[in-house]
Amino acid sequence: MLAKKKRWGKKFIDTRNWPVYNEQLVRRGEYWIELDFVRRWDKELAEMNEGKIGAPYQFPKSLIKLQALWHAKQHPYRIIEGMTRKLVEVANLPAFNDYTTSNRRINKLHMKFQVPKGDHIVVFSDGTGLQAVSGGEYLREKYGKKNRTWVQVILVGDAKSHEPVSVEAHIIKESEPESAERQIARLIKSGVPIVAAGGDGGLDDKGFYNFCDDHELKPIIKPDKNARDDTECEPRNKVVKERDKLGYTKWARKNGYGHRWPATEGIFGATKNIFGEELKATSEQGLMQEAISKFWAYQRIKRYGETKA
Repeated sequence: MLAKKKRWGKKFIDTRNWPVYNEQLVRRGEYWIELDFVRRWDKELAEMNEGKIGAPYQFPKSLIKLQALWHAKQHPYRIIEGMTRKLVEVANLPAFNDYTTSNRRINKLHMKFQVPKGDHIVVFSDGTGLQAVSGGEYLREKYGKKNRTWVQVILVGDAKSHEPVSVEAHIIKESEPESAERQIARLIKSGVPIVAAGGDGGLDDKGFYNFCDDHELKPIIKPDKNARDDTECEPRNKVVKERDKLGYTKWARKNGYGHRWPATEGIFGATKNIFGEELKATSEQGLMQEAISKFWAYQRIKRYGETKA
């Protein structure tokens, strides 16, 4: 029998208001059939078709986003057509689209993540994998690798709201530090006031430290336990010196490194628990879009539950 390891730090005290939190979780379920957009159906279509060249849109983007949520839950497109058709009958939905239209519109949908509010945003980045079930054979044939059945997902999450704020999906394995740099740079360019960025040992990379230094971001990265403090990367040297001086536990508490878990691993766990970790698409574009859609959908239902509660 394994001996129970002593947990470092103070004992966790759950201070959540459970009646409120429980209501937030329950209200997330309402978003699966949120039909407020039906009242704006004609107006939304008119705005979408204004100045459009070619065939006009027949179905508003709000419907496509709802169907993308269903698809993130691994409902096949034919099932989605049947669900939409039933809503025409029981919920006064003006019309339903067939499964090919849903497929095409969802794969072209720009899944924009909502950015966190505040003046001093702290983000953490990490990666995970989602299994390509139906597309696994295609990937093996194309890339010739027996284990090429996973799509890599690299996430940037907000330390305060515990929400994903940016996600990249890759068929070919990508460098986590380089992906994190790209995503954080895009967020900064869009006006998100990020003041610190961090992650686990996977981001212990001199390029990422220099990126943080160039953008005046505080690096909250766990350096290797045997890391030197006299390398050519001065930003990393400062972190190593502080960690060695304080000790890992005090360093982690001082810099808020403990927020890394709910800002990355917690999001991975919640998203996979709700939407699963299998991908049913067969094309590369479909696999990457489906992977991103799971995290996009998680943020939407989480925010919906918190807003309505």
